[in-house]
Amino acid sequence: MTYKLGVQGKGITTIRDLGEKEYEEYRKASVCLLDFSRDQQLYTIVLLNYDDFLDTLKRYSQKYAENPRMVNWILMEKMVLDTNRHLLNLLSSIRTFLDHTQTKLTKRYGDQSSRVKRFKEACSKSYNDSFSYRFLSKLRNYSQHCGMPLGEMTLSSEENPPYSGNISHSLAANFSRDELLKFNLWGTRIQKEITQLPPKFDIIPHVVETMKCIKEINLVLVEEDLPELFKSSEFIEQLINPVQGKEGIPCILRFPEINRRANGEIEKIKIEITNIPLHIVKIVRNIKKMKPL
Repeated sequence: MTYKLGVQGKGITTIRDLGEKEYEEYRKASVCLLDFSRDQQLYTIVLLNYDDFLDTLKRYSQKYAENPRMVNWILMEKMVLDTNRHLLNLLSSIRTFLDHTQTKLTKRYGDQSSRVKRFKEACSKSYNDSFSYRFLSKLRNYSQHCGMPLGEMTLSSEENPPYSGNISHSLAANFSRDELLKFNLWGTRIQKEITQLPPKFDIIPHVVETMKCIKEINLVLVEEDLPELFKSSEFIEQLINPVQGKEGIPCILRFPEINRRANGEIEKIKIEITNIPLHIVKIVRNIKKMKPL
C-alpha cells in the first residue's frame, strides 16, 4: 500500500508521497480527532439549538425593524410558539448533554475517577454561582408539568435623541413571574429568587448566561484530552501546508499494490480517498484560543 497527500476538486491532484511512518502518524491524529468529535456530538447539538433560538429571535427582530406596522396578533402568536419551540429544544438538549456525559464518564473511567469528579464539580460550580443556570435547569421540569414557559414577546422602538430619526428596535422574550410561581417544585432557593424578579422579565439574558456556563463545563470535560488534541491538530495542519491555496478539499489517497494477471496485464486498482477532518481541526483551534495550555 502506498499513500499520497492530494486535493479533491473537479478531479484529484496528488501533491506528494507519504511514507508509512508519516501515514501512521496521520491515522493516529485523525482517529484522535474523530473520537473527540463523536464524544462532542451532544454538546454540538446544544450549540445548534442555541443558534436556532438566537436566529429565531434575530429573524423576528429584523422583520419588525423593516416594517413595525406588519406586527399583528397572528404574527405575535407565531413568534411565541416558535421561540418556545426552540427554547424547549435547547433545554432538553442541555439536560441530555449533562446526563449522558456523566453516565458516559462513569462507565468509561469509574465513578471515583478524576474526570467524573471534575465534571460534577464544574456542574456544581455553575449551579451555585449562576442564578440563570439554576433557573434554566429547573425550567425544563416546569415546561413538562405546566406547559409552555414563554408568556409573551415584546417589540419596542425608541428614538434617541428625540426627533433625530435615529430609531432603534428591540425584542424581549418575556416570562411572567407570577405564572412561574404557581409551580411548586422549584425548590426553596430558586422559588425565593424568582419572587425577587420583576413581574415580567426577559429570558434571553438568562439563556446567554447559561450557555456560558455550559461552555465552561465542556472545557473542563475535554481538558485532560487537550494536549493530545492540540498535538493531533497541529500535525494535520503541518501535513496539509503544501495544499494551502490550491482549489479543492485536502485528502489522503491510498493506492494498493499493483498486481499483474498471468498474461501480463495490470489488474484494475481501486484508489481509496479519505477526506482530512479539517472541520474538527478548526474546532480544536477555537478551543485552543479559549483555553491555551
